[in-house]
Order: sequence, then C-alpha cells, then structure tokens
Amino acid sequence: MINDSLNINDKNYNRDKMYEETIISAIIIFIVLRLLVTQNRLERMPYLNVINFGVAGVITLMNPSPLGAVTSIIYFIMATVAANAIAFSIDKIREIEHDTD
Repeated sequence: MINDSLNINDKNYNRDKMYEETIISAIIIFIVLRLLVTQNRLERMPYLNVINFGVAGVITLMNPSPLGAVTSIIYFIMATVAANAIAFSIDKIREIEHDTD
C-alpha cells in the first residue's frame, strides 16, 4: 500500500530522488569545506546549522518510509534545538566582545 502511494518502484521517482540527494549532499560538502576554512568562531556557527538541516533533508530522502519520517522528524527537532543554541551562543559571544571593547 505504501509502495502504491509513493511509487517507490517507479524509476522516475527514484531518479528524481537521486538528483535531490545529490544536490543536498553537494551543498553539505561545500559547507563542510567552508567550515574547515573559516577561522572565526562566529562565522562557523551558521555553517553548522546548514549542515544539520541538510542532513535532516538527506535522511528524509533516503528513507521514504514511516520509520524514515520519524527519524527525520526527530533529527529535525534536534537540529532546531541546536540552531537555537547556536543563535544563543552567537548572541553571548557578541555581548562579551561588546563588553570588552
């Protein structure tokens, strides 16, 4: 029944999904390289955020099943919590730098 609604066995569905996975994976690899090159801690944090959300997207595309959906939802929620922690850290670092100036 799930195969009928999602057309998982359809070759066009699998090919389109493969393009999407490739594009998201390429973006993640590019961001990882930028993360490694960047020296400033404040500039690194948004890159970590992009990597987290990209991984959530790849998990969703790799597992078109109910368990894959649950896994992706949990990872997405945790990535959102991490994004909030990153935003809080950026704010605190800016506050500290502002106080020292």
